[in-house]
Amino acid sequence: MAVFRSLKTKLLIAFLPLCLFPLLGISAYSYYLARNQITEDRTKLYLESLAREIADKISLTLMERRDDTVAVTLNSQIADFLSGGPLEPAQFVLDTFIVIHEVYDLVILFDGDGIVKAVNRIDRREIPLDEGQLQAIVGQSLKNYTSDSWLHKVRRGDFAFLDWHPSRELAHRVYPWYAQEDIAYQYNIGFASPVIGKKGGVAGGVLALMNWYYIQEILDRVEERQTLDPVNQDPEPEFFESGYAFLFGSDHNTIIGHKKRWNRYGLPANSNSQAADPAENNYGTSLIETHGLPELQSAAAYARDSDGSRSLEYQYPPGTDKISGLTKVDQTNLLTEKLGPSFGWVCGVGINNEDIFKPLQTLGKALVTAVLASGLLIVLLSYSLARQISVPLRELTVGAQRISGGDLSERVVVKGREEIGQLAQTFNEMAASLEERSRALLELNRSLEGKVKERTQELEQSHQTVQNAYQELKEAQVQLIQSEKMASLGQLVAGIAHEIKNPLNFIYGNTEFLRQYIADLQKLIGQLEGQIPRQGAERRQLEHFKEQINYDFLLQDLETLIRNFEEGAKRIHAIIGDLRTFSRLDTDQLRSVDIHEPIGLALNLLRNQYRDRIRIHKDFTDLPPLECDPGKISQVVMNLLVNACHAITGQGDIWVRTLRKNGLAVIEIEDNGSGIASKHMGKIFEPFFTTKPVGKGTGLGLSISYGIIQQHKGSIRAESSAGRGSKFIVELPLREGRPGTGDRKPAETEKAEKRQQP
Repeated sequence: MAVFRSLKTKLLIAFLPLCLFPLLGISAYSYYLARNQITEDRTKLYLESLAREIADKISLTLMERRDDTVAVTLNSQIADFLSGGPLEPAQFVLDTFIVIHEVYDLVILFDGDGIVKAVNRIDRREIPLDEGQLQAIVGQSLKNYTSDSWLHKVRRGDFAFLDWHPSRELAHRVYPWYAQEDIAYQYNIGFASPVIGKKGGVAGGVLALMNWYYIQEILDRVEERQTLDPVNQDPEPEFFESGYAFLFGSDHNTIIGHKKRWNRYGLPANSNSQAADPAENNYGTSLIETHGLPELQSAAAYARDSDGSRSLEYQYPPGTDKISGLTKVDQTNLLTEKLGPSFGWVCGVGINNEDIFKPLQTLGKALVTAVLASGLLIVLLSYSLARQISVPLRELTVGAQRISGGDLSERVVVKGREEIGQLAQTFNEMAASLEERSRALLELNRSLEGKVKERTQELEQSHQTVQNAYQELKEAQVQLIQSEKMASLGQLVAGIAHEIKNPLNFIYGNTEFLRQYIADLQKLIGQLEGQIPRQGAERRQLEHFKEQINYDFLLQDLETLIRNFEEGAKRIHAIIGDLRTFSRLDTDQLRSVDIHEPIGLALNLLRNQYRDRIRIHKDFTDLPPLECDPGKISQVVMNLLVNACHAITGQGDIWVRTLRKNGLAVIEIEDNGSGIASKHMGKIFEPFFTTKPVGKGTGLGLSISYGIIQQHKGSIRAESSAGRGSKFIVELPLREGRPGTGDRKPAETEKAEKRQQP
């Protein structure tokens, strides 16, 4: 066993246990302390606190919606209409209420018997609703659509709620729900408030139907901020794929809000999770009958009835351990003010156990790795120490043999001043005298090679300079051609806009006179009709003639026609404004503008490219004014949007985002089209390079856009892969506090003046 008699082996056997045993003990104790920090009770307390926070947000939202409904009933126009006044002022109040609050589907005005008297005519995006469907609702009794328990409360002068319900009866009649939309949009909750008439007493009421998606959205936000450590949260908390919030109905059994639902969209940006299986939907399902979770139903009932919170361990889906914190929604808010009548919902937040103890698994792996690395380091150090003691004699022998063989560059390492060190020094001095002579020849060769390399580098630099100049010339030529094209197109567009604006002024200037003339004629006809006796042949002849010409319909339709004239004129005026703005694309003047102005212009001019085929998703951030040429920035956005539209075949989506990052204004344009192959990514900004079919693209759009962004001291880059869409990122420097050049008015002032002109 000669190996055990080796000095290196003896050192390893001595040092390895001496160092590893303390390290193993420290690692085990650290793991024990970490496991105690992430206890089950602390996790439950955190989940209950998070559920309480979400419940408070829902409670405050319900209180705000209640206040909205009460506020609209205090409007004098509403009371006047229910007391026999005109419809139009009340109708204006309903339409304005829908647009301002942006969360309601329908706002219904009804009388004391529950008969619908008026409904909003536009939705929260100011899009007109179907007139036929609205007329089908007006005049109907609300008892035909809902239970009348809430109506009794309104008649008594009390505020009332309508609990969570499908939108099939009322909202569904005027909103065309699509199969690919989130199913949360197909549910509503209602807020009903009485209207006091002029003579006192309840003249009717207002029923506001809020879309359920805005409550579900509060639950979805849990997935964006959930972290295991509620005390020392990181600036960017870790996202747990299994964590989500849910909501139970007043029976503590029906699920009315959940992560798993049909066609869910809007997942967090940092989430790696996928949307729920299209065939899986927990909306409206039961904890006991559908999922077999009676213990969760009992915990929800406890949280609701005990005026407190509750946590529970259970399995969902089967085989997956989960912990959830539960609390009721209708507790007091942060100001300890009661919300009034409550829905009786219960909110919960759950997370899988494997996510809770995932940091322990990571810590265990780190400790094992540290122990293995320490053991390896101990072995290496022991081996190195052994070499320092046992190897010097062998190195001296090998070095002497190489020097005697003619390798003059070899030197024997001198260690110590003993006899072996003195012998090594003598060998080194003998080899040094011979090596000095050969070194002179080597230095001469090296100097010659250096001169050749320097000359080669000069030639390469000269060639690169010529290439750069040629590339700059090509880019300048492309920019000049595009500038001339845009100047000619701008003159043509400006002329067309001017010619259209003149006849448009006729419509604008005469529409109001036409309305007044028709009103005067109606008064005249009324006076003449009043002079004809109510009985007799003349009266019958007059009534017969009115029926032939459909007189009542004519009176109603005239006002509609005039409004159509005004609406059409306004739309043509908006188009002319955009064309006039587009005609100034070649001004080459820098001014301080809102970056969203040229983006909006590009979207308006390209509306026919994507209308009825591509959905535009806008996500804009408040940014300070940017000093730029807005026409050229609009041209860049148009080029990127045109490419995105061409990349999408059939239906698709385009996302337009703005954000602020590191002192830069960032514009992102992303599509889910065909994408760009990796082999083409390095060429897309080269002039005349295109992947489009012949006749559909010139290959100049991205090259021109690249040049424009360079002129603005910015950058543009692309992220794409074949079959997975593309994203172009434009970064422009912000210069806050610097006014724009030139004598032009601010964009906002100029735009406001244009809108006020006929």
